[in-house]
Formats: sequence, structure tokens, C-alpha cells
Amino acid sequence: MLLLGTQAWADERSALQLSELDSRAQLLCASAMYFDPKDRLPDPRLLTSVFHHLQTLQTDVQQLGQPVELAGPVHAMQQAFVELDGLPATRRQEYPILVRQLLVHRQALREAAGAVQVREQRKLPSESSARLFSEQSRALASFLFDYQLRHYPITDKEQWLLSAEQLQALDQGIEERFARLRQQHAEHAEALDKIRGSYQFVRAQLQQAGKRANGGAEFYLGRAVTDLDELALTVAQRTP
Repeated sequence: MLLLGTQAWADERSALQLSELDSRAQLLCASAMYFDPKDRLPDPRLLTSVFHHLQTLQTDVQQLGQPVELAGPVHAMQQAFVELDGLPATRRQEYPILVRQLLVHRQALREAAGAVQVREQRKLPSESSARLFSEQSRALASFLFDYQLRHYPITDKEQWLLSAEQLQALDQGIEERFARLRQQHAEHAEALDKIRGSYQFVRAQLQQAGKRANGGAEFYLGRAVTDLDELALTVAQRTP
């Protein structure tokens, strides 16, 4: 990646990384929900996804200067997942307890990232070309996270679930954002069409099945989120 040695680029990159913390933490939790006490051991590919998301979170926090309010929740998520992954199948009834811990730490990370954005004025400006990509990344991650949690056996999950109105608004916002992105960034039309196709495929599968997503849903949307984050950085670099 080309480095633009300007303060503006550094600030925008930091803002994008703070946003990425939220999307990746949601993907991590969505993947961890495949530790279901009713199922057999999760697909090893999903474990790889969790480790990848953890690594991304740790890298982002390190590049942001390792602020303790961000490093703390990420470290706590790592500890909770290591314990979750280490549980023998005979103790799988404990899976929801540890997954719930991940959700609590994810919420703490989201709140901490928001506080850092305000304190250090690292929010993406409304005119930023990368802002739409970043918003879409978080939206797709939220979509998968909500559907996974909706069908996971945690008793007090309502505090993290979207209402029917919020879910409808999320879906509508995603479609509207895809249209705006394609209009404003025609040079990335092919990549955007592929990402939108993945979203529509998973959306149809989830709504038709009415149950917890399979590993394919996590793969498609996880890849879409990663691609959007990469496009955000690409667009930010090319902005004069």
C-alpha cells in the first residue's frame, strides 16, 4: 500500500481502522456463535475466521497506538475465545456463557472506539469518499450478527438485537448505499456488484430458512466486509 505522508491521510486511516474494529468484532461474534450446544464441533474454517478477525482487531489497535481502552476489550475477547475453543465437547452446554462474554466485550469495544473518535476527532467527515464504504462494511456485519444472535441460545440477547423496524431500516439502508456507491464510484462497479450479489444471496437464504445461518453465510458476508474495508482504504488514498 502506498503511503501518503500527510496528516489528513493518517487521520482518515485511523478513522477507518476505528470503524473496522466494530465490523470485525461483529463478524468475530457471528462466527463464534457456531459454538452451539446443540451441534457437533464447529467447522474448522469458522475457527480460522475467528482467529483472522482477532488478528485484524489486534493489528488495528496496535497501529492506533495501543490505547488501553481499545486494547482491553480486544484482549478480553481473545481470552474468552481461547477458553471457548478449549472447552471439550462434554462441556458444550457452557458455550453460550462464553459467547455472551464475547458479546459484552464487543459492546465495550464499540463504545470505546466511539469515545476515541470523539476525543481525538477521528470521525470520517461527511465529504469523505471512503465514508460510504466504511458505513456499508459495518452495516453488512450488523446484518449477519443480528441474524446469528437471533437464533443463538442466550436468554438476555434482546439488549443486542435490532427491532423489526431497525432491521428493516438496516436492509433498506444497505440497498440505498449500494446504489450510491455504484453511482459515485463507477470505477469499482464490478467489485461492488459482486459484494451486493453476496449480500442478496445470503439475505435470501436467511429469510427463507428462518434459522441460524450456515457457514456459507459467514464466508460470503465476511468476505464482503473485508472487501469493503479494503475499498475504503483504496478510495481514501486516491482522494486528493
